[in-house]
Amino acid sequence: MSHPRSALCAILFAAFCFNTHAAPATAPTPAGIIATATAVARIDDYLTQNFAAGQPGITVIVVKNGLPVLHKAYGLANLEQKTPLEPAMSLRVGSVTKQFTAAAIMQLAEQGKLKVSDSITAYLPDYPTHGQTISIEHLLTHTSGIPNYTALPGFGEIVQKTMSVNEMISFFKDKPLQFTPGERFSYSNSGYFLLGAIIEKVSGQKYADYMRQHIFAPLQLNSTFYDSDECRAQPCVAGYSKRLLGGFDSPQVISMTLPYAAGALRSSVDDLARWNAAIVDGKLLKPETWRRMRTAYTLNSGKTADYGYGWFVGKFKDQPMYRHGGDIPGFSAGTQYLPESGIYVAVITNRDGGQPDMGTVIKKITTLLLD
Repeated sequence: MSHPRSALCAILFAAFCFNTHAAPATAPTPAGIIATATAVARIDDYLTQNFAAGQPGITVIVVKNGLPVLHKAYGLANLEQKTPLEPAMSLRVGSVTKQFTAAAIMQLAEQGKLKVSDSITAYLPDYPTHGQTISIEHLLTHTSGIPNYTALPGFGEIVQKTMSVNEMISFFKDKPLQFTPGERFSYSNSGYFLLGAIIEKVSGQKYADYMRQHIFAPLQLNSTFYDSDECRAQPCVAGYSKRLLGGFDSPQVISMTLPYAAGALRSSVDDLARWNAAIVDGKLLKPETWRRMRTAYTLNSGKTADYGYGWFVGKFKDQPMYRHGGDIPGFSAGTQYLPESGIYVAVITNRDGGQPDMGTVIKKITTLLLD
């Protein structure tokens, strides 16, 4: 005899379901099913209105208590070839990459190969810390004071250049710190770039190889990979930039050696949902490690920042919320999880610019599900 939740899953989605601790012990009531279906219909209308069939689109997955209630794509993967976008396709996710980089660091910590309290000079001995102690935890939480290399003068001049890890670090390492480490939060891609270099130093593997072998393969994230300048996904989802006066152009070309461990992954909304389910179930890392990663960092002053290790930490309609966005030329992504409601939303679009932005889309989807 099948479990009622399994039967419901088969009815709602033949594609897949997720087994998570957030899943209810019994199947939802008919009233709950109707309410969810009504909300999903409104979400579908909202996305249809905002992502036209002949334009760059969006891939979406919405999971509620382990059940995917919306799994769909809107618009085109390639305007020139008129290729429809599909929800299983891999797109660039930008800074959502940081969740995976943080997990790799914590995996090495669980193995006793590093401590987050370690100074970064234990692994990057030539990095100038300007008389301060900068820990791995400072990098994870954007509290190091190291300036964000993507905001530095001259970044636009190298954006298309293939850079080695050491060459890229040299671009920003001699800049003065913006503040004493741990004093405040200031989002910095530089910190996560350095975390990638630390992963390589500690593991003896290239960042891309380590992530594939130790993160993606164990969780069967088969559509997630370190991107290169040549897209390996088939068909390749093209990115676009919105023109001010209408229409779309090809985005600014960027060498993927620059975002690196801070933003160079491609993934699908399917894989992002599997990723969140693995976290909820305590897979890959110990449950207490995941909890630590999703705990707001305490600054030197005793106040908390709104960031853990790879996640923004906050509230949504008075519920605990974990989220992250990602923007890179031609693409934008967003993820959000509400553990109390069991709601996970992941969206990726193959355009940058234009409205609505992915943060707005996620807020709208989540609000419709909660109302």
